[in-house]
Amino acid sequence: MKNIPLKVSAIIFIAIVFANAVTAQEISPKKISYNFINEYGFIASKNVGFTSVFVNGIKIKNSDAIGIGIGYGINTASYQEVPLFLNYRHYFNRGRKLIPHINVAIGTAINFWDEDVRERVPVFINGNIDHYEWQYKTNHLYGFGLYSTVASGFSVKAFSFSAGLFFRTFPREKDFNAGVEVKVGYSF
Repeated sequence: MKNIPLKVSAIIFIAIVFANAVTAQEISPKKISYNFINEYGFIASKNVGFTSVFVNGIKIKNSDAIGIGIGYGINTASYQEVPLFLNYRHYFNRGRKLIPHINVAIGTAINFWDEDVRERVPVFINGNIDHYEWQYKTNHLYGFGLYSTVASGFSVKAFSFSAGLFFRTFPREKDFNAGVEVKVGYSF
């Protein structure tokens, strides 16, 4: 009677080992490869601009890609932006040359812009204020904002096309901005 828990434990252990051995033969190893995505395009909302992204990552079984991206954009809201983001893509590979995909990216963007400022500056004559003049100067400003994209498209060999929505905050405008982006590029 005292050996029953030991025998039950041994049977469970053997069953688990056997189940793992059987399933290990059925599961094929994952194929992981390097993936570099390079895309260029336009954004449009109440602001318009040009954007480019470069994503370094891995592709798993030719259907999922995940990577870290950096980009550069010029637009009418922040003038220049440098996004840093995580990117996920799923490819619906059905054995055809044209492969549909979805694309999701989220991160931050460093925005750079100039603001012209007008100041009244005193004009001194003999150590006393004679009058005031307007003086103009440009402040070079920067700020961090949200960067995100939800898009879909297709790939044909190395060529890719995607269109979707972007959601961003531009610190210059101090509000949330959404619009449409269309990009083309290639990957290898």
